[in-house]
Amino acid sequence: MTYSKSRSGAGLALLLLCAANFLDAMDVSTIGVALPAIQTELGIQATSLQWAVSAYVLGYGGFLLLGGRVADLFGHRRVFLWSLGVFAAASIAGGFVDSAPTLIAARLIKGIAAAFTAPAALALLLSVFGEGSARAKALGVFSSTGAAGFVLGMVLGGAATIISWRATLVMGAPVAILALVLAPFVLPADHRRTGPRPHFDWAGALTITPGLLLFVFGITNAAAAGWQAFPTWGALVAALVLILLFLLVEARHRDPMVPLAIFRRAKLSHANAVAALFQGVYVGFQFIATLYYQNVVGWSAFATGFSFAFGGVCVMFLAPRFAAIGQSRGTTGLMTLGVGLQAISYVFWVLSVGNINPILLVAVSQTLLGVGYAMTYPSVQVAALSDVEDDKSGLASGLLFASFQIGGGIVLAAASAIFGAAPSFGWNPYIAGTAFVAILATAVTLLAAVGPRTSASRSDAYHAAE
Repeated sequence: MTYSKSRSGAGLALLLLCAANFLDAMDVSTIGVALPAIQTELGIQATSLQWAVSAYVLGYGGFLLLGGRVADLFGHRRVFLWSLGVFAAASIAGGFVDSAPTLIAARLIKGIAAAFTAPAALALLLSVFGEGSARAKALGVFSSTGAAGFVLGMVLGGAATIISWRATLVMGAPVAILALVLAPFVLPADHRRTGPRPHFDWAGALTITPGLLLFVFGITNAAAAGWQAFPTWGALVAALVLILLFLLVEARHRDPMVPLAIFRRAKLSHANAVAALFQGVYVGFQFIATLYYQNVVGWSAFATGFSFAFGGVCVMFLAPRFAAIGQSRGTTGLMTLGVGLQAISYVFWVLSVGNINPILLVAVSQTLLGVGYAMTYPSVQVAALSDVEDDKSGLASGLLFASFQIGGGIVLAAASAIFGAAPSFGWNPYIAGTAFVAILATAVTLLAAVGPRTSASRSDAYHAAE
């Protein structure tokens, strides 16, 4: 019995993996509130400033599928350690940047490292905890830390900016280094392969990775430069070509990077679709609400970030419980209720903004949003991984995390486009943007409700196809 299989060892392994998951999610949003300070000190143009945030998402979303497959082939612990080390080094380097290119480069490298860390961490969790209630509880805690990291990122970023904007880049390094020191003693060793190692699908990697990079770049650039800009539509067309080539390669390859039969799994495909849309809706709302609280209400960056704290606390404490419920009673109903609560939150915000005290607006909307997010996020992960074998857990995790990132980018680009165009139609941009978010959240609720109730038959079909 390895140390990580004992009760105390499993607990330490969970703590370590959750810490890495928290860091990966936190870095998506933590730098956002520091952008004005960064612009003042480095003299970055407004058109380039958004890439301090987007570069991380670009690397994260673009390399997730590659990261998940590499972890499955070369060992989950090995990939986790190497990528976490790169994440720590890039975090420290971020404290010494002196220009826009060096800042963007540091953020891009951190995003790429996170793309390898996240699926490896989730795959390690599945190997440490067996089937049943132990795995459900562990997955719930893991899900809650990821969701809380994303939601609380702005709070921590606002607090760190009081010291220096550079602290938002460096503050994850000590935790990453500590995790690196403990990991070899806590995480299970990678299994020795008894058969021949599968051939690495270089053709697949060289088509899907730049394809996803260009796709994330295109939708991110659309938020800043518009859909008609050549870099936007040019990147999206190139991405479409590469993704189609990738599908052709995978259909013919002996050991494909992404076995296309995996998409026949109804629960995994449904969970990925819900994950992309519900996360995108939340990111779009966060973007609009952040602007409203700062530009209209007049709150500081820290106060604005703190307004999302209660939702993060709800996620942190409730997500483990909802994960256990989803594991034992099914996830479709829980997902539907969770996204439905979020839709109600957005509708309430649209109807109440400007008519009630902003503090009351935050309290009610964040309660509904926090509880709904706590239901949906772990349910999506439980559903996506409920019938995935250990040797494909990294790939399935990469697909799920990629859905979160890409969905967030697509809906954010659409929400920002509506927000920017609203004044020309005589609409209030904050109400128009959030109304779009509320309508889309209602549609996602219907999508969640038609999810599969069981995966047995689909799982058998998948095994037969393999």
